[in-house]
Amino acid sequence: MKKIFIFDFDGVLFDTSDVTGEAILEMYPGITPEMQQEVLCGNFHEEIEKLKHLKKLETDEEKAERKQRYAEKKAHALMYPGAQEFLRMLHSEGHTLVLNTSASDRNCVPLLERAKIKDLFDFLATKEVSKSKVEKFTLIREKYDVNAEDILFITDTLGDLREADSAGIPTIAVLWGAHDRSYFAREEHPNLIGIVDSFNELTELIKSR
Repeated sequence: MKKIFIFDFDGVLFDTSDVTGEAILEMYPGITPEMQQEVLCGNFHEEIEKLKHLKKLETDEEKAERKQRYAEKKAHALMYPGAQEFLRMLHSEGHTLVLNTSASDRNCVPLLERAKIKDLFDFLATKEVSKSKVEKFTLIREKYDVNAEDILFITDTLGDLREADSAGIPTIAVLWGAHDRSYFAREEHPNLIGIVDSFNELTELIKSR
């Protein structure tokens, strides 16, 4: 049966952890690596707002320049080995590929185009669509008129897994991104299908289902 495969972007398809971490540190001086990891344990936009007391004051011009620097650096991030082949395999089998990301169009579309995989995705649910992944899961279900069991979400953070739990979306967690296995083991997740540490293992898990 054909499925809707929903992908997170950062930490699943593209290795953007260093450039993103540097950008957050520039915007929130004093934030620790541990604090950055905890931000990813919930909705990113909601959690980072809780740290606004650490946010650097900047003019509109400085903010625009910072965003431009970040976009330019991120545009050079590399895909994880095996990611492109995995996406093309799913697409060739007739599955529908969708992106559900906290990133903006500006910070993900150039990477998709450079990697020549933008055409593989039927829908890009970026920050411009909604800052809530739960809302975007609902939108995706309505758009394709499918039940939750016809969808599979792939992510690298506990925060995304929690939002998928709220939406009742079956999820696979990958270990090559932001969070290691200990984060996903913090609590029970009724919709967690499995945890994998390579695209080969991800492929095997999907085919076994």
